[in-house]
Amino acid sequence: MKARILIAFLILAVFALGALGGLWAQAFLMPYLASRAWFQQWEFVQDWSERTTVVREVREVVIRLDDAAQRVASGVEGMVVGVESKSAGHVITGSGFAATSDGFIFTLASLVPQGYETRVYLKNAEEFARAEVLKRDLRQNLAIIKIDAKNLQTAGFSDYDSVRLGEPVVLVAKSLEAGQLISIVNQGSVRAKDETSLRTNIFDKNTLGGSPLFDLEGRIVGLSAFEPDGRLVAIPSSVLRAFSGF
Repeated sequence: MKARILIAFLILAVFALGALGGLWAQAFLMPYLASRAWFQQWEFVQDWSERTTVVREVREVVIRLDDAAQRVASGVEGMVVGVESKSAGHVITGSGFAATSDGFIFTLASLVPQGYETRVYLKNAEEFARAEVLKRDLRQNLAIIKIDAKNLQTAGFSDYDSVRLGEPVVLVAKSLEAGQLISIVNQGSVRAKDETSLRTNIFDKNTLGGSPLFDLEGRIVGLSAFEPDGRLVAIPSSVLRAFSGF
């Protein structure tokens, strides 16, 4: 009986030592060998290195997200416009986006106050179209303006109910700066949402207000506005659709 117990104990001890040895080899020995040029030629070291892919997988996820944001920005840039309103020397600038191909444009009501002349810039700061304000709601800070244009690029609205917390979003804006119309892109994620607002972790300058916010499929999630601290809080796509009737 004692002999059997002793044999069982020896087997467990050998197994435990083997397990500890394997852990030590994985944690210390193999990384050391893989970092030395001479040992990198050994086949079992090469096999171990190929199986160690955690860092590579994380890197691939980051690259895919950046690539997706770039694809969204390049794919929708044509529908984003610069907006400028002037009255008695006072100038307000921001962005908007084409809601229809024949010149209906979404922007913020605060960018097109009553009594101001509004211009819309499509491609550069030298070419603009005069805009007529068709609908303005100061409470919701929404406006629809109209320009004389055809074949404008458009995009569909996202299903706001399906927007998830933590979902990546991309801001695409056009800003009038130093006599130039420049494109600006920022990206982040959804931080919180309710029926009337979508909060993000994106911070930027408030002159980008009125720019569209997209999901990674290139669908419009909301219309951007900014809090005093620069945080982007968007007016949801569901509110935009109800406001426009599109």
